[in-house]
Amino acid sequence: MALHIPPDGYLGPYTCAFFYAVMVPIWYKAFKWLKKLKPAQVPLLGVLTALAFLVMMYNLPVPGGGTTAHIVGGTIIAILIDPWAATVALTIVLLIQALFFGDGGITSYAANVFNMGVVLPFVGYYTYKALTKAGISEVLSAGIGGLTLA
Repeated sequence: MALHIPPDGYLGPYTCAFFYAVMVPIWYKAFKWLKKLKPAQVPLLGVLTALAFLVMMYNLPVPGGGTTAHIVGGTIIAILIDPWAATVALTIVLLIQALFFGDGGITSYAANVFNMGVVLPFVGYYTYKALTKAGISEVLSAGIGGLTLA
């Protein structure tokens, strides 16, 4: 599960600007990575993006936090395709949520993408890789990788 940064006004303008500055080169690299995507992987990425959107719609309130937590699906996309694919997928999902459902807002959008679309899939993916290399089953490693940021 990941923490969703609340709507506009929760983060200060300098923090929001910082995350946009951090995310621009990451978005550039992630969308450039799409050229490496094999044609057979495109439908899988589409289905996994839709799955991520679906599971992210179920928000659970965080007591005393003023925010919500929810399942993201970034680690499974990272494991099945690539962490950069997860960044692209979650960038799109979070934009739709911010524009149409008010989850996160536009000013905190880059911070949310950094949190759920960059840190989560890369940490989850490399946790999965390290555990499988250590001899732990792929299923258990994927589960632990998916929970690394919970």
